[in-house]
Parts: sequence; structure tokens; C-alpha cells
Amino acid sequence: MEIDTLIGPKARFVGDLVFEGTLRIDGVVEGTIKAANDAQLILSESARVKGEIEAPHVKIHGTVEGNVRASKSLAIGSTGRVTGDLEYFQLSIQEGASINGRCVRIQPEEAKAPKAEAKARPEPKAA
Repeated sequence: MEIDTLIGPKARFVGDLVFEGTLRIDGVVEGTIKAANDAQLILSESARVKGEIEAPHVKIHGTVEGNVRASKSLAIGSTGRVTGDLEYFQLSIQEGASINGRCVRIQPEEAKAPKAEAKARPEPKAA
């Protein structure tokens, strides 16, 4: 496996992060992380993410505070800690992992498209 981008253990990134290929995070990220195509995000044991994650393949061995959407595969290692909701097509969880949130499986047709924005509900008519 080739890592295209690395955020090292002494790095702290604040802001929205968009990537392609494989991104490994060993440091701290505060903000939204997004990827498309067949990209992969790997969070090492020392990684800390505070924000939303949306990528096709996600491997979590560190800590995430925020929702995670993995349109293809989501793997949470024994040291992985997630506080937030999970959306995934395929899920694997090792013994010892911690999840505090909802787990929802994405249906195959939903996995192909990015998450749609919630539609506003029409206002009820006054009687």
C-alpha cells in the first residue's frame, strides 16, 4: 500500500481537508475530511480527528469526534474510538473498539453517490 499524503504525529491541521489516493493521519485534524473515487483514509493509534469524515474507505485506529461516512468500507481497530454516527457499506470492528453513536448500513445504490443534503420539509398550512 502506497501512502500519498501523511500528516505526521507532531502536526496539527485546522480546516477542511480534501484528498485523493491514500491519506494517513498520525497527528491532529480539526475540520471536515472528504475524499471521492477509491480514496482511503487511515487513522493511526496516535491520530485525533474532531470533525466529519466522508471517504470511500476508512480505517480507524485512533480517536474520532464526529460522524463518519464510508461509502465502501469502514474498519475500526481495537484501539479505535468513535463518538459520532457511522454510515458504511461494509463494516468490520475489532474487539476492544469503542463506538458511541448510531450505526447505519448504506444500501448499494446509496454507496455510489455522495450523501444528499436533507430536503427541507414544507411548512404546514395554517387552518
